[in-house]
Amino acid sequence: MSHTAGRTTRLVSLLAVITAFLAVAATAAAADDPNAAEATWPSRAGRKLGRGAANILTGPLELFRTPYLVSQRDGGVAGVTVGVVHGCGAFIVREIAGALEVLTFPVGIPRADFSPLVRPEFVYAHGDWTPNP
Repeated sequence: MSHTAGRTTRLVSLLAVITAFLAVAATAAAADDPNAAEATWPSRAGRKLGRGAANILTGPLELFRTPYLVSQRDGGVAGVTVGVVHGCGAFIVREIAGALEVLTFPVGIPRADFSPLVRPEFVYAHGDWTPNP
């Protein structure tokens, strides 16, 4: 095995471990009750990490979600024009917010209470394309 092939194998293995960790963290975070008064630091930090990872992975769905919501509210023409533009903006915002939450999950930055940076908390919240509050 060449030196480059060994390095590639190690990189793929590291990425697989990181992906598995994020999947477990996201699952555990989603199972937590975010409104629990007795929420501990590990549960709040875990939820923040899972939320950030989920928003990074599902951010592109904003390109479909937002035009759909705009077309439901204002009609099809608005959905394919204004909705697409807003969807692109929402996609960028959700990706940046997800990256910030992943990078800062152990600390209460930028919000001390570990609350989400974007609403809804997840793209596909409550089993539906929930409009922004």
